Amino acid sequence: MKVRSLLLTVMVFVILGLFAAGNLSPASAADEVFHWKWQAHQTAGSLPCETIIPRFIKRVEEMTGGRLKITLHYAGELVEYTEVFPALQANMIQIANTGALFWRGSVPVGWITAGNLPPFITRSDAEFNELYHHRGLDDLMREAWAEHGIHFLGSHNVGDTYFWSKKPINSLEDLKGFKVRFFGAMSDAMEHFGASPIMLPHPEVYMAISTGTLDGAGTCWWQYRDLKHYEVCPYYIGPPWQVPQAMELLVSQKAWDALPRDIQAILETAAIVMSKEFADLNRIEEQEMYRESFPKWGTKFIHWSEEDVDRITKEFSLPYLDKIAAEVGPKDARVVKGIEIIKQFMRDYGYID
Repeated sequence: MKVRSLLLTVMVFVILGLFAAGNLSPASAADEVFHWKWQAHQTAGSLPCETIIPRFIKRVEEMTGGRLKITLHYAGELVEYTEVFPALQANMIQIANTGALFWRGSVPVGWITAGNLPPFITRSDAEFNELYHHRGLDDLMREAWAEHGIHFLGSHNVGDTYFWSKKPINSLEDLKGFKVRFFGAMSDAMEHFGASPIMLPHPEVYMAISTGTLDGAGTCWWQYRDLKHYEVCPYYIGPPWQVPQAMELLVSQKAWDALPRDIQAILETAAIVMSKEFADLNRIEEQEMYRESFPKWGTKFIHWSEEDVDRITKEFSLPYLDKIAAEVGPKDARVVKGIEIIKQFMRDYGYID
């Protein structure tokens, strides 16, 4: 009996010990505080840096009970925008809102990110959501980025893409010789129709226009307001070439893998909220700018004809997609699949035959 009693006692202590050991690890993991650095693509004073990203950071910190603290750094503070990709891979920075189009040479799916789409593919926020979030393009992005040590948190709406100028640009014919800051497929489109596109970081554009190095610039509408381009470019040209322009939220895979699953889920949810919030604020503030600020600034809105839109779509955008499939597709089959999804989407909406 004594032996049996002793064995039972030992077993109880062993079980209690194992139970305690099993519960110490999750408890300590749950208490760990993670510190992340966020490299923004935009400058201080911009809509993302003043409103959208701070709300994301605050929301995540509150939802995680303070277990994930994120510090925002403005464009160029930690690394230049061209170095964000390797900095994420090395876990020098943990999260960034940026454009995969900047590394389309290294990551072929960068050619089919929303930021690199040629003009007039999607023409409303709802269409963008459908194409990227529900027809599979974001899934292709996620697969591709994972192969480069980066976790993809989704494409997000950053506002419509317009361009503005020191002189009137009333139609496609007026683009010849136009020196413009643009990006990705927008630059390729400008060049196709006779303009001279140049890629410059946002903080350098105002001075380049002021000194005559550039005649104008194109990007999200709020950059016209936030960077005070209205002081040097009184002509604002529409309709928007991208509705909307979009960027990607990228996370270091090393940093992501170190997080407990509940914090990962919180980040995934916060990314969805950020895209919707960005879209909503864009619409509200864009209309306020047209209604209240344009008259005050003396900005003249030039709206191109439907004939110009149709010509850009058929003469440039559709052949551009086919060219990407033919030239980039052999490097990554996901590019070909993505182009097929995009073209079927355009057929479904009647934008192409």
